[in-house]
Amino acid sequence: MKIDIDLKAGFLQSLKREVLATLTPEERAVIEVSTGELGNKPDAVKLGWLKMRTKETWTKQRYTRALARTMQKLRDAVAAEERRRKEKEE
Repeated sequence: MKIDIDLKAGFLQSLKREVLATLTPEERAVIEVSTGELGNKPDAVKLGWLKMRTKETWTKQRYTRALARTMQKLRDAVAAEERRRKEKEE
């Protein structure tokens, strides 16, 4: 499985590959399109790339909601990892 995600973008740099591997193909596509080279492209380009990647029709609203859900899932995963790390230290 190839994950082409710019891990330097925001809090994604603190994620481990194992966390990214738990994402669904749709979630990975949404993260890929929102970071890296595509992150600075117009929404139409992002939506076209998502359609090409997932073979489904994407709207800006669907993309925005999917991105928000995925980012929350990643935030929760990072928080859980931090809690586990702190518990091990104690």
